[in-house]
Amino acid sequence: MALDERYHVEWKNISRYIRELFNYHCARCGKVCNTPSDRKDLLQVHHIDENPGNNHFENLIPLCAVCHLRIEKEARLHAPFENIQNELFPETYMTTMKTMREEGLRKFGGLHQPAVTEMSAEEFEREALERDLDY
Repeated sequence: MALDERYHVEWKNISRYIRELFNYHCARCGKVCNTPSDRKDLLQVHHIDENPGNNHFENLIPLCAVCHLRIEKEARLHAPFENIQNELFPETYMTTMKTMREEGLRKFGGLHQPAVTEMSAEEFEREALERDLDY
């Protein structure tokens, strides 16, 4: 990702935490993206409210590249028509995304790394630094 001032300086750590929290599963389609073979398999972290400065965990959801593109496209198509979102989102965009995040975390969180789901961001970062992970 290119350097973008809208993102937090620790975005790599934050996004990795979210991907690990969901055990590298796309919260929308359930695809496992821990060993991507091409760009479609990349797991990206989406800001539900479309604000890259809002890095509260409840605002972040992991999506495979395909789902991320579809959701971004749909959100932009319907942004001016919030009350007519009916293709991907029968409810409002925000409600649907938050529900999708909760269901994804319930389904995929803790499958492979149960300790991560119980860590705070600070604990995760400290442990990652101790393991000398390359971000």
